[in-house]
Amino acid sequence: MKESWLTPEEIQYRRQRKEKMIYLLLPVSAIVIGAAIAFLTQMTY
Repeated sequence: MKESWLTPEEIQYRRQRKEKMIYLLLPVSAIVIGAAIAFLTQMTY
């Protein structure tokens, strides 16, 4: 635990970066899940 001490700016930056990752992952995961469902439904026919 070398970097246990963080400045408030670093904490804010990391929090914003984590929120951006979540906002990016939501549509990407929705696209992947939708593509997988479409692929699986086409395989059954």
